Formats: sequence, C-alpha cells, structure tokens
Amino acid sequence: MSEIARGALQQGKSGKLVARARIMELLDDHSFVELDRYLQKSNAVLGYADVCIPGEGVITGWGTIDGQAVCVAAQDCEALNGAFGLAHAQKIVKVMNMAAKSGYPMIFLWDSNGARVQEGAAAIHAYTIVMKKMAELSGVVPIISVAAGGMLGSAAFFAPLSDFTIMIKKITDTGLKGTTVTAATLSLNPDAEVINGAEKQYACGNAQFLCEDEKEAYTILKRLMFCLPSNNLEDAPYLQNEDAMDRTVESETKDVPAYVACAADGGIFFEIQKGYGDEIAIGFSSFGGKIVGIVANRGGKPLTNSACEKASRFIQFLDAYDMPIISFVDNEGVEVSSDHRNIRALAKLIYAYGEAGCPMISVIVGKAIGEGYSVMSNKGNGADLVYALKTAKIGCMDEKAGSIVMYDGSISQSSQYASEFLSAESAAKQGIVDDIIAPEEIRTVLIKALSMVSDKREGKLSKKHGIMPL
Repeated sequence: MSEIARGALQQGKSGKLVARARIMELLDDHSFVELDRYLQKSNAVLGYADVCIPGEGVITGWGTIDGQAVCVAAQDCEALNGAFGLAHAQKIVKVMNMAAKSGYPMIFLWDSNGARVQEGAAAIHAYTIVMKKMAELSGVVPIISVAAGGMLGSAAFFAPLSDFTIMIKKITDTGLKGTTVTAATLSLNPDAEVINGAEKQYACGNAQFLCEDEKEAYTILKRLMFCLPSNNLEDAPYLQNEDAMDRTVESETKDVPAYVACAADGGIFFEIQKGYGDEIAIGFSSFGGKIVGIVANRGGKPLTNSACEKASRFIQFLDAYDMPIISFVDNEGVEVSSDHRNIRALAKLIYAYGEAGCPMISVIVGKAIGEGYSVMSNKGNGADLVYALKTAKIGCMDEKAGSIVMYDGSISQSSQYASEFLSAESAAKQGIVDDIIAPEEIRTVLIKALSMVSDKREGKLSKKHGIMPL
C-alpha cells in the first residue's frame, strides 16, 4: 500500500491504521473477499436503546499473504469503537468456522474499546463463544493475533489463546483492567504503556513478538506465515535454497543459537520470544529446504521456569502440526533454590517432549548433566536420533560432585571422573547417543537425519488426551 493511502486511512491523531488499511497492508493486493459487510443485528437489554451498525464493528473475510490463503478478522475501532457484542462475535466465529473447514490459518487484528455493555449478559457471552472456538481451532490451523489496539477485560485472553501474538509499542493496550482502574487500585502512575503496553505484555510472556510499529508487525507476521503449514494435514512450506548440503560449519562460536544459525540454510535462525525465558532459544530454521522448529539451550545458563514453559508451549505447537524438532542441548540443570515451583515447570518440558510424536532430533553440543539431560530431548523421552559433539559432557553430575561420590574429590580424580563417566564416548557405548560428530559436520548430519525421520510412523496409546502438569 502506498504512503499516500496509508496516510489517508490513518485514525486521526492516534497514528494507527484503520481496519481496512490494516487488511490492505497485510494481504496481497485485491485478494481480500469480505463476509457479512452489511450484517446489522441488535441485542439490547429491554428498555435500553439499540446500538448497532452495518458490519457490527468487525471486518471478516479471507485473502492471501504471498499466495497463501488465510482467514482474517479485523476489529474496526472506527465503528462503535470496535465494541464487542453478540453479532460482532458471531461474525468472528463464522469466519473461524470457515478457516476450520477450508484449512486456512486464522489471523486476528484486535482493536476494541471493550464490551457493548448495553447488551447485558449477551456482551460477556460474546467473548466466551470466541474463546471456545479458539480452543476448538487450536492445533487445526495456526492462530495468529496482532494486538493492534485495545484488548481489555476478557479480550486479554485472546493473546495467550493464540499460537502466536504480536504486540506493538505505543499501540497495544492489553490487560484485564484498564490503565486508570489498575493505576488507581495499585497507586501507580497511570501510564498506559507501562501498565498495559506491549513491553509489559512481552515481558510477562503473553506475546511472542514485540514490534516498534505496525509496519514491522505485519512484516513479522508475513515472515512467520512463511514458516508454517496452513493446517494440521499439510506440510510446512519447502524452501528452495542453494546452500550446499555438505557445507562445513564454522564451529568457533560458543553461543548455541549462533551455532544453529551457522548450520542452517542461509545462516538463518528466526528466533521467537527472545528476551523472555532467554535461557532457552526457540524459533524456526530450515535444513536442506525443510523447515524445522529449534529448541536450544544458551550455554552456561540454568533452566528457569519461564524458559521451560516457553519451550514446552512451542514443542506442543510443533507437534500439533507434525513439524520436526531439533534440540540443541547445553546445560547443567537448575540453580539451587528453595522455590519448588520449578519442579512443575521442568515437568512441563519433560511432558511436552514425551507426548510429542513428531520427528525429533537432539544434538548435545555442550553439557547435558543431571536435570540438564533428563528434561531436554533425549533417547528416553522420544528423540528419534541423538548426536553428541566430541567435547560433550553427559552424565548424572558434574566433575566436582562426581569425583567426591566416586573418588576422593581431588582435581586429578575430577579429570578421571569426567573421562570415564561424562564423555560422549561413554554415553555412546551405552547406546544413549547414536553417533559422535565433529562440530563442523553438523549441517550435513542433520540434513541426512531429517530425511530419515521426517516420515516416521508411530502408534500411541489410545486416550482422549494427556494431562500436562500445569
């Protein structure tokens, strides 16, 4: 869309794009097909004036993003302030049903000043039917939300109910209460950006992306779509690339995500939710053209609650769409703490890996000691193939503790313990590592491994669903 068109469609002094401009910005030119443009219904409580408008404050339909079909619902803050009412919700549910039937990803552009209060109980009921449909749609088609304005009260739940949520600085306003109420209740300065803004939500883990402006938000969304299958019956897009399969990988970096990027096609690692639970990096890369999900420890950092929960959620998403997971392991477990809540957070990660039936490959690039081994991807919890670098250390406890248990605890005995009980060779002899590889050959190894495990078939015990240790 041209800058002239953008300026003409902005919402007054707010600097935000109006709903139709957002759709034009996001979708391919002339691809959008609108639904129920003239729908107008009323559900006011008896004795109160009906408030309704054609379109009911939300624009719905379908179109394409770089040729990939998607369904869209964009709240129109210029129409009754995008107020959430029953007809408004019914339009959203209708397009969500179409997404389910057609297998199109569902994209939401949220921007509302709240519920249509004059509808009484129907107004809060409106939120619940959308939430229920989001739960039903989860794992069928990808759900992506952009917090392009107000998401207050029950609307705040739409963010974590989405697979991916994009927050925008100085535009996002997300919270169970408005800024004024929260500030007055907690005696805070009523700064919307600090209380309900994008950075606050991102820091809490309620979003996967934090953007400077709307343009960046839609650029990120398009890039994300490029990594995802349209639905749970389709494969992720295959990326044509000229990166040689047998390219040697530079192994000097100690940063695991940087090492991942070096090995991936084009040296690209599209990281998600960086800055939250940063002890584990998650995101997408491709190897030999095949898109995979990456779960990678940041070496030298312990496993934390937020990192485990972030990784667990991402693993569940990848498994829902049968996308391969490559885990890069380098950690020594958790820090000593009296806060036992971390037990549950670690168990979530164990559960996510153990429940997953998608292709899984693990590479131990550094340390995998104690909980650092048991909670990450390994042979015991379902990894199809496990590799270790020559310098990897794998075992129950580190050199110091192990030498005390097995020997006298001296420095020389620590070296002996490391050699006999922590080496990659020792793990390989016991069958928990499939092969020991040099760091520079990781790219070639992973591409060959993906070709083996990508079409795996695996039966599971019959059940409705498991119960994650939430």
